[in-house]
Amino acid sequence: MLALFAYRDLLRFQAERKLPEELEEWFFVPTDTLGPMVLVLSAWLFYRRWGSLRALPAAPGSWGVAAPLLAAGLGAYAWATYTGAPDLLVPALMLHVSGALWLWKGAAALRVASLPVAFLLFAIPIPAPALNELVFRLQIATTDIAGFFLYLLEVPHYVAGEQILRTEHTFSVIESCSGLRSIQTLTLVSVLMADLFRRPPLHAWLVVLAAPPVAFFLNGMRALLLILNPHSEVVAIHVLQGIAILLGGLVGLFLWDGLLERLLPAPEPRGAQPATPVPAPRSALRGAPGLVLTLMAACALSLWLPRFEPTPPAYLGASARLASALGISEELEVDRRFLGSVGFQESFLRRFELGEDDVFLFLGVGDRAARARSPLSPKTGIPASGWIVESQEELEVGDGGRVRARVMRAGSRRILVYHWYQGTRGWRREALRTLLALDRSRWRQPGEILAVRLGVPIHGPLGSGRIAAEEKLLSFYHQLRPLLQGIEAELSQQSLSGASDC
Repeated sequence: MLALFAYRDLLRFQAERKLPEELEEWFFVPTDTLGPMVLVLSAWLFYRRWGSLRALPAAPGSWGVAAPLLAAGLGAYAWATYTGAPDLLVPALMLHVSGALWLWKGAAALRVASLPVAFLLFAIPIPAPALNELVFRLQIATTDIAGFFLYLLEVPHYVAGEQILRTEHTFSVIESCSGLRSIQTLTLVSVLMADLFRRPPLHAWLVVLAAPPVAFFLNGMRALLLILNPHSEVVAIHVLQGIAILLGGLVGLFLWDGLLERLLPAPEPRGAQPATPVPAPRSALRGAPGLVLTLMAACALSLWLPRFEPTPPAYLGASARLASALGISEELEVDRRFLGSVGFQESFLRRFELGEDDVFLFLGVGDRAARARSPLSPKTGIPASGWIVESQEELEVGDGGRVRARVMRAGSRRILVYHWYQGTRGWRREALRTLLALDRSRWRQPGEILAVRLGVPIHGPLGSGRIAAEEKLLSFYHQLRPLLQGIEAELSQQSLSGASDC
């Protein structure tokens, strides 16, 4: 009971939508709702090994190994509680379970239970910056494979970014159709399948490694069915088609598993196992008080440890401020559906008059304390859904800054885009900080991430039209950059003042 109370936050799941929408999020939308399911499946894997664990010879491990494991788990628990990051309770649980197993029957118990313990890693969500990168790449890849299927079926279509255009309608491969959750779910199933059939290591690894490509391929089939189905917008039909594809993936894994059973050499028979469990000596029970004290300490931390309270983001009014400083402009609607789970505390899109042309400015201000969403995404460098990247390169813009320059096309329109971030060293570093919840602590990085995109139409031939567009963009960039530096300094000052109040 102490363990259930201490780790209760890992089991919380509150349904807030209708059943079909909840099922769609559970099976297809890349969120952190896998946690409770992973815990249940890990418990089942432990149950399957309980007889083997009890049958092990009584050889309790020393406190010299168990004490660091339990202490490290308690430290991880304290950090997860302080930062308000329940997913970081997973490493704490893994360490505590490992320490308990070591105290019970030593290294042999850890070997037997290694899979259930490692399986808990599936409960840790992918950090938002890495998730944004991965999901968009999968969206584009799914669009390409669905377009390839349509080509084989001789169905007229046109692929534009993550869109597939047909005469009757336009289909967008949104995040729930990217296939990431299908890959995660089928990988979980493959691990359970290999364990249920007691496959040897090589066989098991080949089954598990086959799950992601099978899931991706079948997700492309799912996208194809949604494109060809005139009723695909109905949520229930959308979910049923997805579940049918997952079942198809399960059948495919069964067939692959059967083929491997025929092709791979049969494993050598294992030695006889003890028929009855070996009773644990009194020395094996000496660890029980230490485990109880550890869990009691975790429960106390969950109740009384002070939590880090991030400073609520202050409204900057950046859109109006930049409009007053840069001249006549008009605020436009941001394509939120295309951005999907990319998150900002404030964002806008404005069109500024620049001579005979317009300059389009998108600015997104991130929120480092919000771990579930990030402004870092390839989507912030694309004007909207359906745009194609014709060329891109890295450019230095004269003040030490670097931008990614892209020529993009949608239909007959071409634009030159400059895209860059301020206040960050890249999504990999931010993903690590997000994973460790560093920005929900006193060690948070000052300021916020700014995602910036400038765009100017290209007129006439691409060569001369791009040169003219570059001149306009550089002129506008040099007006904009000091203003953005002022916003960046203001955000840094806010975060520093908030840190001093903690």
